[in-house]
Amino acid sequence: MKGCVRKRLLPSGRLDWFFSVRLGKDETGKRIREYRSGFRRKADAEAALRRFLQEIDEGAIARPAPRSFGDFIEEWFTEHAARQCTPKTLERYRQLAAYVLRHLGKVQLADLTALMLERLYNRLHDSGGKKGASLSARTVRHIAGVVHAALTTAVRWKLLRVNPAGACQLPKAQRKEAKVVEKDQLEWLLNAAQGHWLYPIILVASATGCRRGEILALTWADLDLKSEVAKVSITKSLEQTRAGLRLKPPKNGKPRLVPLPDAAREALTVHRQQQDGYRRMFGPDYRSGLDLVFATPEGDYLKPDSITAKFCLLARKAGLKRVSLHSLRHSHSSLLLSLGIPLPVVSKRLGHTTPAVTASIYSHPLSRDEVAAASLWDESMRHATRPKATQ
Repeated sequence: MKGCVRKRLLPSGRLDWFFSVRLGKDETGKRIREYRSGFRRKADAEAALRRFLQEIDEGAIARPAPRSFGDFIEEWFTEHAARQCTPKTLERYRQLAAYVLRHLGKVQLADLTALMLERLYNRLHDSGGKKGASLSARTVRHIAGVVHAALTTAVRWKLLRVNPAGACQLPKAQRKEAKVVEKDQLEWLLNAAQGHWLYPIILVASATGCRRGEILALTWADLDLKSEVAKVSITKSLEQTRAGLRLKPPKNGKPRLVPLPDAAREALTVHRQQQDGYRRMFGPDYRSGLDLVFATPEGDYLKPDSITAKFCLLARKAGLKRVSLHSLRHSHSSLLLSLGIPLPVVSKRLGHTTPAVTASIYSHPLSRDEVAAASLWDESMRHATRPKATQ
């Protein structure tokens, strides 16, 4: 909630400062505003406004419950979502909610129905994208998910008796296989990237299956390159939002230890030697305190979105289209599964909450293994199943 400070000239000729705060709408939809005047200086009015808003936040001054769906969503973002979600998730939720607010933001919350919502979801699916293009069923389902979560909170706040979003039928989303860089393509990409400054990032991503943010958050203290088996400790992730960069815990909130292949150990050793050159070049201006494995020449964080864009450009030059940095994570998992590495081991390496999550994403290599399993069983039992000559 925000207020504004303005000035006016009184009939007496004296300059008067006042503030106003929008408190929502009444039962008829009319806006409710609170005015306080009589301040001789702008600074006095601003200080009074801050005190007034603080009293509202602390509950000393009651404010009316939101009446319109748009007012409610804003309240939900402030009082619930902003306290429960990461900044990146909150940013995405606002983008999704905007699709609905353009059409239903002025509808009274109590008048919102399942029919209104379902009509809108269908319209968005048909022509809700850029220049009237259709929105994917997956995106529409994500939009509906945000609305459903918000209105569930409205029921908890006793602003609604039932959640109208719960009765909506949504477009069916077709499950897409994860985009995988095949083994021969990965070999081609790694060869093409040799000598490029992105090479160690690409190698670590393809050799560990770590997420982009996890790789860019790595510090040298997270690496053990001297043990017989090199390891990397994943304890944090770098996230990019409109507000800037921030460190957060890994996606499932649990740290994990990932063994490194020798190729990654060797590449990281060479990479550190090159980075030491930058340390000497920048001297005291190098950001040694961050201790980042992958950093700008002066030792600062690399922006995740920029790294993805540069990787996609490099991949296209190597002849690989529609491949992202995240595709290397899928390729790592798919290759391990096709080589017969047990599903729980791959799941733990990826940092999934359960092996079921891994199985749901990588059904394609698993289905190949199922066919191979049938063939192996047939081979092992051939002596018992071979047709016998008729007596």
